[in-house]
Amino acid sequence: MKPKAHRTQVADSQLELPLGRSGGAHDLAYYIGICKVYAAYHKHWPTVDASREEFRAARVKDVDGRRIQRELRYPAPGLETDPEYQALRERCLLDGMREGVTLEALDPRYRTVLSENGIAGLFASIALPVRAGPDAVRYASGLPAHALEELTLRVGQGIAVRALGLAGFDPRDPRVLARSFAVRVHANDELKSVIDRIGIHRPALDARLADHYLLDAGEDGRLTVRYQLLAGGRYAGRFDLGQLCAKLAAVYALDPELAQLRGAAAFEMPAAPTVPAAPVSGSIEELREQLAMLRAEGRSLVLPIQALSRFADIRRLLEKAGGDYRAHGQRFDFEADIAPAAVLEELLRRGAL
Repeated sequence: MKPKAHRTQVADSQLELPLGRSGGAHDLAYYIGICKVYAAYHKHWPTVDASREEFRAARVKDVDGRRIQRELRYPAPGLETDPEYQALRERCLLDGMREGVTLEALDPRYRTVLSENGIAGLFASIALPVRAGPDAVRYASGLPAHALEELTLRVGQGIAVRALGLAGFDPRDPRVLARSFAVRVHANDELKSVIDRIGIHRPALDARLADHYLLDAGEDGRLTVRYQLLAGGRYAGRFDLGQLCAKLAAVYALDPELAQLRGAAAFEMPAAPTVPAAPVSGSIEELREQLAMLRAEGRSLVLPIQALSRFADIRRLLEKAGGDYRAHGQRFDFEADIAPAAVLEELLRRGAL
């Protein structure tokens, strides 16, 4: 008797996930579920070029990457009213993705952000570094090098000014304001996990995180992981501006370097020197200014290294006064009985007329 062919049994719920709701409205979770099924089979997140055959191989029928992309960009009412979709679209637009939600935006590496507790834990570790000792590793600014898991927290100027005011300092003093930006935090496990999941390259175990990344706390309440050596970064979550300002104010108030500046007269920058207005092009003042750039050298008047817009007029005047133009030497030579310096002085005195 011929043996019956064995058919691998697969649970219906697995085959239908997430297509069980195919007849109803599709929300964001529906599209994320499709992509998860695809990724579980192909071991990578689908792209817009993913074909229908590739989805069919993962047991997802009648869909391809371009169709999903189109439905995400031009959502049906059920998707457009989904709060999760609305939040993701707002974030994509803020991140500069003009097309809004895309397949790439559904990738867990993009959607992974810090929790409120994770951000609160980072901000709880805020500190200002003290000056490094003579034997410590330090930067050219005199600040000690970051510890292995320390990061710079770059705060918006408006946040720093507000926190300094709360701490009783004058934010108009550039010395105070400069000190307020030297903020550091200790990377907690959640931040390191987010860095791993969103695909940012982690440095070697013995390398400082601060050599590769920094955190940016914007005045719009957005926390961003930014690259130190590359342009761009990744959104990492939102924070409460008031809570950050209060924490910074407490840190500033206890800083010994800022304490030395409390009540001190604000440092005033020297007034910028007055720069005379350039003479009008084609005027006699312009001609005199360029004539004054020549210098007497022996029996010659030597032209400056820069080009002169009034050279034709200068050459006419000097040749009329007895000068012989030498293009190779960029100079005017005079006979022995003519003093070049006196010729130049006379032309300037007469207004080069």
